[in-house]
Formats: sequence, structure tokens, C-alpha cells
Amino acid sequence: MDERRRMKMRIVKAVEERAPVWKEIALRIHAHPEVGREEVRAAAWLAGALEEAGFDVRRGAGMPTAFLASKETVRHAPVVAFCAEYDALPGLGHACGHNLIGAAACLAADALSRTAPCRVRVVGCPAEEGFGGKVELLNRGVFDGIQFAMMCHGGPRTLPHREMMGRIGYTFDFRGKGSLAVSAPDKGQNALDAAVLAYQAIGLLRQQVRDRCRIQAIIPKGGELLGRIPDFAQVQVAVRCREMNYLEELGERVVDCAKGAARAAGVRLAVSRPFHPMLPMRGNAALEEAYADNLRFIGIEPQEWPDDAPIGSTDFGNVSQVIPSIHPYFKMVPEGVDHHTRKYAEASRSEAGLAGMVCAAKAMALTGYDLTADAALRRKVRRAFAACEEAEKTRRAR
Repeated sequence: MDERRRMKMRIVKAVEERAPVWKEIALRIHAHPEVGREEVRAAAWLAGALEEAGFDVRRGAGMPTAFLASKETVRHAPVVAFCAEYDALPGLGHACGHNLIGAAACLAADALSRTAPCRVRVVGCPAEEGFGGKVELLNRGVFDGIQFAMMCHGGPRTLPHREMMGRIGYTFDFRGKGSLAVSAPDKGQNALDAAVLAYQAIGLLRQQVRDRCRIQAIIPKGGELLGRIPDFAQVQVAVRCREMNYLEELGERVVDCAKGAARAAGVRLAVSRPFHPMLPMRGNAALEEAYADNLRFIGIEPQEWPDDAPIGSTDFGNVSQVIPSIHPYFKMVPEGVDHHTRKYAEASRSEAGLAGMVCAAKAMALTGYDLTADAALRRKVRRAFAACEEAEKTRRAR
């Protein structure tokens, strides 16, 4: 047996030995869900356990509930980061399994750093849901110096790669002039009319967009009194697409729908972006292949994602645009159980969920070791990253 294989077996054993610690924290986070930017306890529990494992932890790194944990057991090696999420969904708790994501990242880094010479980071990433916390951390330099990054997510299949769309969001605030709907309708400027017109225009736009683009819209505010013409209404919109240049183009068309509606209704329009733009996930075939090989090493055959399956969005896409990265999935629910549902929330504390978390931690730790020990792999990964970057530049130039 060669030294690399012996080291990998030691890493797998270390994951298994440390798993009870991180399983308990995953369940604790699940039992005390905190929404984005309020994850005080979750961040403290993860950061505290990493400190106990010998990591240097900088709390509040870039955001109040973020952290950056570092451990280096050798001077010269690439810096490999594992991204931990831990925010919950309003009203649903951990219906996206971020309690497992956070614990898996920490478990992978903990086991790898106890076993192999390495330089590892755990980036504690708050507020993925509805805000895009990793974009904030990127902008504030938290990812500076990191050469490779990875994180995992739960789902119905074990996947080395899954396409993710970019996402941009808009809030359209329409302000008109209120008046009594019965006695003075001509004195009003109906903000709700503008909201309805914008909603309908966006709906008509959907039939003219490229395949596998998505536009979602709601009208959360449209007046309070039936007998009064509303002076304020609001439309919230999310636009998703796999191509960066078309994402912005489609977003501009959605804004034009709102502008036209405001003009038609004779009201004022204010446009804002409630969360950071999430960019499409940039895949890396070389790194995904290494992860798939490590799944096989632990006895799991990687699966493929069907072409017609739904595609989500993640702020990790922004990380993948600047750092060679992977965002694999681990099996934890049956086919047909969707994210952001109560069934998924239950699965996030189940034996299947915890087992999937441990398998993902093993594969990530092994892949982190490969990046540390194999210079040829690092070159392949960087070439794959550069090739994707060049292909995207070519598409944008068309």
C-alpha cells in the first residue's frame, strides 16, 4: 500500500472519530434555528469547537456572525478552505440543511488538520438565504489568500457537481397619491395599479426568455383600506439564469417593466436590490473528478443530475468565480423531497442526514488532502479554472 493511500485511510478514520462532536453541534444548531445575520449561537458553537480543535479563530470576520478559522501544520502548502453555512429559514427552521453544511465543513477541516500536513481554513458564512453573505465576505477580503474552496449541500443524490444559476433581486416601490375611492377617485394616483401592471408585464416577459431562466415575483404590499386608492405598493422580483451576461440583460428588462408600469399609472418608482447578486456556479471538471474519485474511495458511487432537474442559486457561485471551487451534494432525502419544506427540515436532523454529512466530510477532507499533496492536480485544477474563465469571456463578447 502506498503512502498516499495510507494517509487517506487515516483521514477517513479521523473523520469517523471526530464525527460525534460535529453531529451533536449539527443537531444543536437544528434545535435552535437562527435566520441570516442573527446566527449568534450557531457561529459561537462552531467557532468554539474549532478553537478546541486547535484552530485560530477570528470572530466577526467581515460580518458580525461570520468567522475565519485557520490551522497550519506545515509552512509551504496551498491554502484550502471549507465553507460553513448555518443560517435557517424564517418559519421553517433548517429546511435547507445548513446545520449539516456547517458541521460537515468543520468536520472535514478538523480531521484533515489532525492527520496530514496542510494549511486549512474554515470560513463561517452567515446569511446565505436571502442576502448573499459570502459576497459580503468576498468584498471585505475574508477569502483573500485562499487558493481552493469547497462546500457541500444535502439533496436526493450524491453529486460531484450540480449546475447553479445566478440570481439577482429587485424591490420596486411604487408611490402614488391616496384618495377616497368612492368620492374622489380622480384625485388619486394608484400605486397598486402600477404594481399589477408591472407584475403582468413581467409575466408576459417570461414567454420570451431563454431556456432554464426563471423569474419569480410577488406583491407583498398593495394597500390597506378597501375604500381608499393605495398610495404605496411594492413588487419583489428574483431573476435567475446560468449565463452571467444574460442575467444582467434580463434584469434590465424586468426593471423596464416596472418603469413602464409606473409611467402608465402616473406614479413614482424607486428601485433597490435587497440582496447581493449571486453569480452562476463556475464548475471545475478537474476538481470534481478528484472529489468523485474520493467518493469511490469511501465506497460511494457518484451520481448525475438529470438534465430536466430544477436548478437553484447560491452565493458560493461568487466564490467560484474568483477561486477554483466545488459545490458537491450528498444524499440525505428521497427523490421528490424539495429544499425549503418541512420534510426537508425533518431530514436535516435525521440519521440519513447525519450520515450524509459525514460522507461529505470524508470526501471533502480527502479532496483537500489531494490538493495539498498533488502538485499535478493543482495545475489541472487551475487550468480548468482558466479555461472556464476564457469561455465565459468569449460568451460575453458575442
